[in-house]
Amino acid sequence: MEQQQKIISNEKITLWKRAEHFAEKQPKKTFYIMFGLIFFSVLFTIGNLIYVHKVSVPEYEKMKRQNILTDATNSFGKTVREAENILDMREALKELDYYSRKKVLSASDSIRIRYLLDKYQIKNKQ
Repeated sequence: MEQQQKIISNEKITLWKRAEHFAEKQPKKTFYIMFGLIFFSVLFTIGNLIYVHKVSVPEYEKMKRQNILTDATNSFGKTVREAENILDMREALKELDYYSRKKVLSASDSIRIRYLLDKYQIKNKQ
């Protein structure tokens, strides 16, 4: 009998079971806790609705007039284009390195080298 009670007392009680036991033992406190939680939830919801109506919507309208969203997309596109230019320049440098190691250059090779040097404004070091 004592061993069974020890086993029962050693079992971990879930949070839900503890809440049920607390509600059974102290119903008045449980009512006040639940009422307080619901009250604060409603209060925060009303506050959020007021914030959205009074602050967020006018800020969004102001941003729409200032074209901040299009400016943000343009600046993002600019960084993407810069990254693409850097990658293109790396490819051009690899190609120029290939031509510098090549023993015999054809006419088309020299035209391509001149094009790459002019396009990326690379100074010819020979």
